[in-house]
Amino acid sequence: MQNMNSIILNQIIKEKKIKASDTVNWLLSHGVSSITTDELAALLGIPKNQVPQRMAALKRRKEIISPAQGLWIPVPPEYMTWGAPQAIDMINAMMKHLNAVYYVGWLSAAALLGASHHAPQVFQVATSRAIKARTVGRSRIKFYNRERVNQVPLIQVATKNGEVSVSSRETTLLDVSNDIWNVGGIDHAANLIIELCETAEPDMDVLVALSELYPVTAGRRLGFLMANYTESRGLDKLELACAKRDMALSLLSPQAGYNGAVDARWNIRINQEVSPDV
Repeated sequence: MQNMNSIILNQIIKEKKIKASDTVNWLLSHGVSSITTDELAALLGIPKNQVPQRMAALKRRKEIISPAQGLWIPVPPEYMTWGAPQAIDMINAMMKHLNAVYYVGWLSAAALLGASHHAPQVFQVATSRAIKARTVGRSRIKFYNRERVNQVPLIQVATKNGEVSVSSRETTLLDVSNDIWNVGGIDHAANLIIELCETAEPDMDVLVALSELYPVTAGRRLGFLMANYTESRGLDKLELACAKRDMALSLLSPQAGYNGAVDARWNIRINQEVSPDV
């Protein structure tokens, strides 16, 4: 399936206009996974301010949804009981419509990269601007405004409707280490880091260069966890990169106190015991 584009829209204008009740069947049969209010108005041959009213019955029957103002997504039959497609099948259309650069990150990215020890309950997305969290069907989607969305390495993951941008293994490792509250605390962060390093060896040169975009604590915390709980090689490069930056002591867990031994290699205070369970 694909998003509506100008070629399809021109075709629509030339065709006989359809009834509102036929909208979902038309979209699905034409392989269209999302459509704007303006395009729907053209499809139905009505003023665009009438589109919400014409779609009301379809929305009540959960045949079509509007996850963002002005954007409409038909619900394929296999997702009727969900009330919407999966978040990963909608997110690219949503972000393009909202004119936001994005990537799927943290727990959601880790799961796509093979770290599936804990199934994410929230679909997590980094964005170039502030966007409110929302629930669409069974999917809870949370957005995190991040300045470095345009700077970090990403990968493209295929979905039913094309591709979505996902944080690379190295980006995910640093995001998890930097924002451990987004993944449930230090134990969960350790679990994810272990699994991400087990499923594939991160590129240490990429990781070291990327760490410069993050607070030094992210690199130190990641280095400590990788050194103690994984068999990753080349950590001396990350250690050297961290040592060249701010010398103030970092905390292993920002959610704990200031007591605990100091790991001299990573200049980090072990203020909480780590108990990974993978």
